[in-house]
Amino acid sequence: MYYYHRSTAHQTMDEEAIRKAVKVTVRLFGPLADEFGVRELELPMLLGATIADLAAHLELAQALDQGVKVAQDGTFCPPETELIDGAEIAFLPPVSGG
Repeated sequence: MYYYHRSTAHQTMDEEAIRKAVKVTVRLFGPLADEFGVRELELPMLLGATIADLAAHLELAQALDQGVKVAQDGTFCPPETELIDGAEIAFLPPVSGG
């Protein structure tokens, strides 16, 4: 189960940090969207932040180890990929079916 705390979604950033920030749109699918209560978030992250940093910020770092895949602008990426300003980051849980 993945948990989201709204208090962590809004980083407090000073003016210098804002100048060194990238803004990303996070898209959540399946049970992640249900657990977060939203399908999309816009978040500022520090310049140089990676997908792993974003996952940790959203308390999803463990989810990456449990099979959640991440795509940046439609391309699957490893967690160490640096975030691009204006990028769309999709967290995609494993799909099961029968």
